[in-house]
Amino acid sequence: MIRNSQPLPWRARGVSDSVDGSTSFNGAMASLSNLIPDPTTAQLWECRPAAIARATFTGFTVGAFSAGFSSGFFTGATGAVGLISALKVIGSIAYGMIGQGDGNDHPFAFNLGTNSFLTITNAAGAVFPVSQAALGPWTPPIMDVIGANLIVTHIGFQTRLPANAFGWFDITTPTAPVWHTGNLQTGTTTTFFTAVPPTGVAQFYNRAYYIYNLPAQPALIASDVIGTTNSASVPACFFMTTTSGTGTQILTLGDATPLSALGQLRFYNQLGGIIQGLVVFKGATNTYQITGDFALNNLALNSMNLATGTLAPLSVISTPRGLGFISPDGFRIIDFQSNISDPIGMDGQGVTAPFIYTAQPSRICAACNGNVIRITTQNTLAAGSPAQEFWYDLGRQIWHGPHTFPASVIQPFIGTFIMAAVGVPGILWESDPVQNNTSTFIENGTQMAYTYQTVFLPDTDQMGNISVAQTLLQVQFGTGLAPLTLACSDQNGTLIDTVSAAQIGTPSIWGQFNWGQAVWGSPATALVNRIVPWRLPLVFSKAQFLATGQSAAAIRLGAWHFRYKQLRYLLDFTAAA
Repeated sequence: MIRNSQPLPWRARGVSDSVDGSTSFNGAMASLSNLIPDPTTAQLWECRPAAIARATFTGFTVGAFSAGFSSGFFTGATGAVGLISALKVIGSIAYGMIGQGDGNDHPFAFNLGTNSFLTITNAAGAVFPVSQAALGPWTPPIMDVIGANLIVTHIGFQTRLPANAFGWFDITTPTAPVWHTGNLQTGTTTTFFTAVPPTGVAQFYNRAYYIYNLPAQPALIASDVIGTTNSASVPACFFMTTTSGTGTQILTLGDATPLSALGQLRFYNQLGGIIQGLVVFKGATNTYQITGDFALNNLALNSMNLATGTLAPLSVISTPRGLGFISPDGFRIIDFQSNISDPIGMDGQGVTAPFIYTAQPSRICAACNGNVIRITTQNTLAAGSPAQEFWYDLGRQIWHGPHTFPASVIQPFIGTFIMAAVGVPGILWESDPVQNNTSTFIENGTQMAYTYQTVFLPDTDQMGNISVAQTLLQVQFGTGLAPLTLACSDQNGTLIDTVSAAQIGTPSIWGQFNWGQAVWGSPATALVNRIVPWRLPLVFSKAQFLATGQSAAAIRLGAWHFRYKQLRYLLDFTAAA
């Protein structure tokens, strides 16, 4: 079986959507679940560390209040905590909104430096928005800082009084936030948002820009500049100057397609320097760039170079390469020259299908920290349509995943991420993108496992079946771990063969064995090519190879090597030994 065979190395480079290794890149993998690149060696993989619980919320009970909430928040309702619907990390404090047993989202603030909740004071007349369902399409709450205020837009204000309001944390003293609700004012008593509440907010040129999706004419509404005074004696980010009843700070963008998201992005000026810009996403159909300001008489609104947008507001993120977002055909980046990239990973060169075939675009969320971009989607192409998280490495330009424990909301924090997990209410987690000395591999009470699976290996274009007589896998073992499971399956998912592989030898304890009846020395755990002891001949038209096992700090996985032999009989798609 070895005569006339050729070695085929397959060094795992990244995850690919491809169903045929002949058209993907060498080293394309169908799954690198719970595996991340080893920082020392190219195309070597180690285990993703587990997320660690940082803050655990409790539900309301009569006569007692959850940590972090003042007595002004008690409504008399009882029940467990719900979905963490909004999250924003500013400095070392995580602010957000969480559902409670009264059916409303309540504000919270958690000091990540001291691992303690902060007491939030409830301003007079402040109310809480109605919680949205934990599943299905939604309009996610959006948070952004304008001056000393962290504004929260939330569709749940539509049915509260005052109607169509928005909320904000006054963080003049970050460790003593005050919760407020109100409306954009155009006079001493006149409010602007009367039909629907705003559904997005972003800071630009020291103004608060609000998304106001009127059914007939969606618009972008700009507040006054921070620090200016007005007749109503309210903060400028909550006031809009008007002239003769006509708003001077209203931008409409053509047709009645709702605006979906905002993102800040600096642009390089051809004459030198940097121009601040605001990117406006008009549904999935168009993207606009705003530069300049009303007061400077240089405000400009221009459609961008490609007719695409996003239906995933929480996917709009700042990255070292520009502004990232999930479009209907995958992850794109708007660079600093205002160019929108092609979908990153299209044509089997990475990952696009889980984003194209997502069950709920509005539930997609993303975050970037350094070179790591993390994106969660509900992938209808996978069995059971699970929520999955894929990571994109900007430096290596590769995808990996799908990782277990996906996020419902996520934010960067120093060198790590703070997140809430899908299906795990009431807990904030810290999830590291690299291993460190304190990394563990038990996540939410469950031992983590990894999956290292190739795409279907490439065809030789010789119109015949393939035989693999020998297989090597480069592995570094950990002491005391369960054996790896290795398998080969054909294009129909039929298992051709499966075996296990474990470290060779066990540690010898002096005095605990008879001389000549134990292996002398320590077990062989170093990174080395190890023989995969197949029990059956592997004959196939198309096949993929899998290694899976228990996650641990010591585990490293490298190249597959296959002794590939072209057989002389014609292709038979049912052939499998």
